[in-house]
Amino acid sequence: MDWLVQLEQGALAIGAFIVLFSFALYIKRTGDAKAVIFFWQKRLQLTRQEFIVNRVGLGLMIIGVVVRLIYHTFFIGG
Repeated sequence: MDWLVQLEQGALAIGAFIVLFSFALYIKRTGDAKAVIFFWQKRLQLTRQEFIVNRVGLGLMIIGVVVRLIYHTFFIGG
């Protein structure tokens, strides 16, 4: 079941990279790095492309967490 661990780590790493890439696109477009740092404030005005890229990255990270839960529930804990 090492492939599940690799899938989990790959999904988390690639997802994090894609999210950071979407933030880099935003900073390149606006020059407002402070909005990315203070993400809890409603300052990010992402374009459609930046938003989609961001959500793809977040989705991959969620898939990585779900794979981890499945692995630990059925293959280690069971």
